[in-house]
Amino acid sequence: MTGDRKLTDFRRWTLAVLGLLSAGPERQVEYLRASGVGPDEVLLQFDDVLHVARARVADGSLNDEDYLLLQSVNESVNSVSAGPEEIWTEGALKEAAEWEEVRAASRVAKSGLDQSWSQEAGDY
Repeated sequence: MTGDRKLTDFRRWTLAVLGLLSAGPERQVEYLRASGVGPDEVLLQFDDVLHVARARVADGSLNDEDYLLLQSVNESVNSVSAGPEEIWTEGALKEAAEWEEVRAASRVAKSGLDQSWSQEAGDY
């Protein structure tokens, strides 16, 4: 797999994970039930993206501005992770302010990355 292909795959994956994180609670619950996993799974997927993003910053294939967008989502993710045990229920996913903050930060990051990466694609 070429470097360009890997970068394209990383970007698609990142946008898909952000899409799930930013989706409404009904869609998130539907995903969790279909997958047979708990609410923490959405955050674990983002954690995987963040680990790869750090490596991409180190190798120069992800710029600092794009990484900062992901870091802003991570701050919201950390507030959920630090929450009480009740935060890990479907009810909390639908109602807790922490989850809504994750959704809002994910929407901003997804929009910013979409725009940044679309501009880069146009530069070729």
